[in-house]
Amino acid sequence: MYIRFEHVCFAYENFNSPAGIISNQLDDISFSIRPGEAVGIVGRSGSGKTTLMQLCNGLLMPQRGRLVVDEQDINLAGYDLAALRRRLGLVFQFPETQLFAATVEEEIVFGPQQQNLSPDEFQQCVTNSLQLVGLNTSFAGRNPFSLSQGEKRRVAIACVLAMQPEMLVLDEPTASLDGRGIAEISAILKNWLMNERTLMIISHEINLIAALCSRVLVLEKGRLLYDGTTQALWGSEATPQRQEILQTANLPAPRYQRLERHLLKQGINRSVKF
Repeated sequence: MYIRFEHVCFAYENFNSPAGIISNQLDDISFSIRPGEAVGIVGRSGSGKTTLMQLCNGLLMPQRGRLVVDEQDINLAGYDLAALRRRLGLVFQFPETQLFAATVEEEIVFGPQQQNLSPDEFQQCVTNSLQLVGLNTSFAGRNPFSLSQGEKRRVAIACVLAMQPEMLVLDEPTASLDGRGIAEISAILKNWLMNERTLMIISHEINLIAALCSRVLVLEKGRLLYDGTTQALWGSEATPQRQEILQTANLPAPRYQRLERHLLKQGINRSVKF
């Protein structure tokens, strides 16, 4: 699955504003994501990250510019948005708030039920999806509302994975989780990437981005401030341009870089490789 943003602009209406709109939420955004890439999206709150996510599968449409998926403009009449949404799975922030069924199994098969699968295929879908998020089949019959916060989050992700998407896009997947929950979500995403699948993560959890993503996009006030490797942005070789980007977007250093600085202060002149 190949996605390309071409000079995409988007702004929300604001009826309290004399002009009727706020400043552009996304302004002239251009980048592409190739199959098998792991891309992190970072930036301040309100910089346009979630808007960009919703544009990816047609929940929002570019007001100017184009969003092209496999060389097809999704804005054109007749484009199959339902097929796109099966191929590109979105996991919103706090996805567990969208749980509604009496059992975990019912939650997971809700999406696949629209695909006319057999009962045996439904059962295999539940088993496979739970396995992907590190839960055993004993969870299938449990009430999702009786689960811990981290378990609910994993079930919500399993519901998206049940549709067997080619690309997974997550908005703050570790929000409000404790250290154990963050580690569990990180393990799920690492497992996803092992099969050369495509991943986009929107997160303020810089350590998660640094650990999973080889490429990072930095948004600031709706503009694309940086598009490059994670290593070039947070690596040990400091440059004035990189420092300016980090300062402008108010991005902290990942844990590995803070450890490297600590070692240098202790007189240990040895780089901690990312």
